[in-house]
Amino acid sequence: MHYGNWWTVALSESVNDERPLAVVCDGEEIVLFRGPGGEACALEDRCPHRRVPLALGVVKPGGLQCGYHGWTFDGATGACTAIPNLHVDERVPPRYAARAYSVAEGQGFVHVWIGAGAPSGELPSAAYLAAGREFTGTAIANIAYDEYLAVMLDGPQCLLAFDGVRITDFFLGDARTEEGRIVLDRGAVWKTGMLPPAFVTDHPLIVRTTLPLAGGGIRVELLTADEEAVVTVFIGASANRRGTTSLCWRGYLQPRRLQAAPLRWSAARAAGRRPFRVAHAVDGAAIAALLVAPSRELAAARAGHVPASLPAQRQA
Repeated sequence: MHYGNWWTVALSESVNDERPLAVVCDGEEIVLFRGPGGEACALEDRCPHRRVPLALGVVKPGGLQCGYHGWTFDGATGACTAIPNLHVDERVPPRYAARAYSVAEGQGFVHVWIGAGAPSGELPSAAYLAAGREFTGTAIANIAYDEYLAVMLDGPQCLLAFDGVRITDFFLGDARTEEGRIVLDRGAVWKTGMLPPAFVTDHPLIVRTTLPLAGGGIRVELLTADEEAVVTVFIGASANRRGTTSLCWRGYLQPRRLQAAPLRWSAARAAGRRPFRVAHAVDGAAIAALLVAPSRELAAARAGHVPASLPAQRQA
């Protein structure tokens, strides 16, 4: 059974009342737009009349108008509010409704509830609280969603990079489960003119990866050895078509001065240079060379996870 979850599907600034935005989340095709009050709306990206993508239409005061025959759909309910060739006194049949999704916004992201059950629980991005200059982006990565999550644990350096930092293969302890998420720490070092030795006993930096047991909200943090945050990144990830992964992200540099940081790194930050990069063109050879280790625990934990909000008889 497909249990319901909140999924992070878009940046808030990407959704407007001028042009509909097509996204694919957890394999479902969705169109996003804003209603007359500025609220984010989500409908299935198919007109119930001829199955034409609604993302090809236009946003009107009364909702989203299909670009094929001009049928208009309310963003909150999906109800068809207008059909051009009907007379003024004719009522639109209720069966001509588009599927509507529950939507919630938070921390600069648009979230959609997908799956069974009524929307519940906190949003995936709830813990992301920007405290510095933000850097954002969207992409479709050329890797399947389940593999994307696995690589985030086994080798996050294949999927993202922190400027001036080398992520090592050294795990700082085993993966642990915290509040419905798997957390893994690994050592990192500053990049210098010379590569650091293969084995570092004292890592000046930590890369902490937090993955959900349900849904696709990924949190990656660059920390000092004392676990003070340096850079925080939140990535909304979900399955797209043909074995690809939808991504949208926000991240920020903590407004603190690092005494041990290399001069080049500090100068780049002062100049406003982006402190991290999320990859969408993935190196298949690098991924194939990764040791499959912590991702086994993630797969097992996700397979056995049942949302706590479900009735007891359904958790059995």
